[in-house]
Amino acid sequence: MEVNLHGVQNMMRVLLRISGFIAIIMPFFTVAGDDFHFRYLNDRVTDYSNKIVVCDSKKVTPKLSKSETNALKRIISERPLILAYLSTSSYNKCLQPERGELAEALLAYQYLELPSYTVKLAKSTEKLAFTTDFDNLKSYESLRNNDRNFIDSIVVLQQPFNELEVFERIMGM
Repeated sequence: MEVNLHGVQNMMRVLLRISGFIAIIMPFFTVAGDDFHFRYLNDRVTDYSNKIVVCDSKKVTPKLSKSETNALKRIISERPLILAYLSTSSYNKCLQPERGELAEALLAYQYLELPSYTVKLAKSTEKLAFTTDFDNLKSYESLRNNDRNFIDSIVVLQQPFNELEVFERIMGM
């Protein structure tokens, strides 16, 4: 299963709008002070959504040397999910620390007694923001050590990049 980052980004924007609407109407349904957890989570969602915009603006098509391109072509031909893993990994690194702060809040909220609207926001956010494709990770982890070390040494693949354009360049399309 390949994660569609564009779809996730759009869903995060929708979630942000919904959480903003709930924040407006929430005082009518709660007692004063009951909305701390919702507001805190809403702020983390807002920060994360804003960081998505920043990371989207940083996506580039990296320039790879001829030797890097040839080696990557061999590796990707054998394990095509590697490029998806690298793209997602570089994007998630860009989303820090906001992604980590959101994950921390969502994890902690699983152990608290919270109003239903906060629980709904937390569960929706978790589904949208933290879908993991273990096939991509498994493919990366199954690389030979020298191939993994080689890929990890390519600095331009550690920044957000346009996966389709990179694939086309590597494969000579």
